[in-house]
Amino acid sequence: MSKKYSFDSLRRFITRFSKNNQGVSAVIIAFLAIPLFGAIGLSIDLGRAYVLKSKLSTALDAAGLAVGRNIFAPTDAEIYADAQKYFDANFPSGFMGTSTITMDSSTVTWDSTRENISLNVRADLGTTFMNVLGQPSLAVGAVTEIKRDNRGMELVLVLDNTGSMDSYLSGSTRMTELKSAAKNLVDILYGNDETKDKLWVGIVPYTMAVNVGPQNIDWLKNSYKTNLTSNSASIFTQDSSNTTLGRDVTGDGVNDTVYGWEGCVEMRDHLLGGTVDTSDDPPDDDFVPYFWNDYFRDSDNDFHGDNSGGDSETNNDWKKYKSSKGNYYSVGSSTGPNKYCPTSKVLPLTAEKSTIKSHIDSMDANGGTAVNLGMVWGWRALSPHWRGEWYGSSTLNLPTGYSALPLNYGEEFMDKVVVLMTDGLNTLGTNSNSYDIYHAYARQELFDTTPSTSKYDYRGFLRQSALNSSSYSSYPDIVDDKVLATCSAMKSAGVIVYTVLLVDGNSTMMRDCATSPKHAFVATSADELADNFNTIGEELSNLRISK
Repeated sequence: MSKKYSFDSLRRFITRFSKNNQGVSAVIIAFLAIPLFGAIGLSIDLGRAYVLKSKLSTALDAAGLAVGRNIFAPTDAEIYADAQKYFDANFPSGFMGTSTITMDSSTVTWDSTRENISLNVRADLGTTFMNVLGQPSLAVGAVTEIKRDNRGMELVLVLDNTGSMDSYLSGSTRMTELKSAAKNLVDILYGNDETKDKLWVGIVPYTMAVNVGPQNIDWLKNSYKTNLTSNSASIFTQDSSNTTLGRDVTGDGVNDTVYGWEGCVEMRDHLLGGTVDTSDDPPDDDFVPYFWNDYFRDSDNDFHGDNSGGDSETNNDWKKYKSSKGNYYSVGSSTGPNKYCPTSKVLPLTAEKSTIKSHIDSMDANGGTAVNLGMVWGWRALSPHWRGEWYGSSTLNLPTGYSALPLNYGEEFMDKVVVLMTDGLNTLGTNSNSYDIYHAYARQELFDTTPSTSKYDYRGFLRQSALNSSSYSSYPDIVDDKVLATCSAMKSAGVIVYTVLLVDGNSTMMRDCATSPKHAFVATSADELADNFNTIGEELSNLRISK
């Protein structure tokens, strides 16, 4: 065989081999199978990882908001437990084969102010296709940062101080539990700060009267201003606990002292047909001081007894009287002209947390229930129509253009909120056999007038001045209607209304008074009362996710 033949044969073989493509695809696929399979697996596993991360982020956001709302709980354990509850609700244990994630100090942290909160979690996702490439799992993480950011707010707590609040609830009095719940709400809003920008809180304790404080004597009719600041002519006693005003209210150039009057006032309208008592109309030197007369058949409150000079604003039978029974003129006493006037006065809008909490602690239980009185005074405490009227109202942190509170309705980024709490039915005047029921709807100026029966019969006076011929059983319905009329007017003005009913009362009235059914709460135990106030505090604390 020649060399030429051998070379030609080899050349032809190579040429034929190069042109033969039978089985090449299989060879190429064989070479590319592993990377192709890995790429497909990567896309599938990464898709699963994306779903997991989205789920983690949603759950972490919910947990973070829960932490922000509950950041001032008594213990850190409660904070973590609350976060866990919301996390688990959005990320079930074992989701996509992941291990259980725990909310604790390793996953939830906050700064010293507790205003900035961070949450960071990680979950290991088992791979399916990527496992072929030696990647058995993927680490998936989520991070959330929460910044507690309170909107500006004027908040007034309208709190029941009636005698039933001395009843026991879960081992302590209702009043004790109310104080704890209300102070916790304040803590939620203020955090560790003594003041917050554009945050003010007022307190309105109520019974069958509201104590606006003798410092607000300017609201009274002029004749009462003169009478109550005169040491020699006061219808009250100069032996009582007097209030030095440190300013001249009578125009005689001398700083005045208020003798005897503790600060409760009568309403400016009757139960029937009146509207001023359900409005935020400002004072116009038209209030009359609350004064429980001793005319009635009530020997326990017979603090003078002869009334020889008549009982009117210009006579002074009550002056300088004090007996072995004690000082009948002190606030909250069960006897005397200030009988059942609430011990705790209205606290006007105040910026300092410590002052607000201290005032809550000062509350005491005594007297009957008239929810409408507390509600209308709660409205007046934050109505712009009363701007500059409230003595001692805060001047801290006022927005530009304001020199006094309350702020205007509709002020940008500001809310006006009232939280109303009661533990019973309206009981104003329901007992037809009682002769000594005095309250803010009475008229002490008319004590010497003859009612339809006997001037000693207080029921007759009520029938004449308020109900005419109506029966006493209609009192609760009338007062309930007053509550709803006040609530309706407040809501129309843009006020947000929360209600909390404890143990007993008209649940329908309280629900209808609230801004919505979701703003109405009912508590039958101390724990539920605390939870209700805590929930309200959380809702009022506006949180936002910063990252």
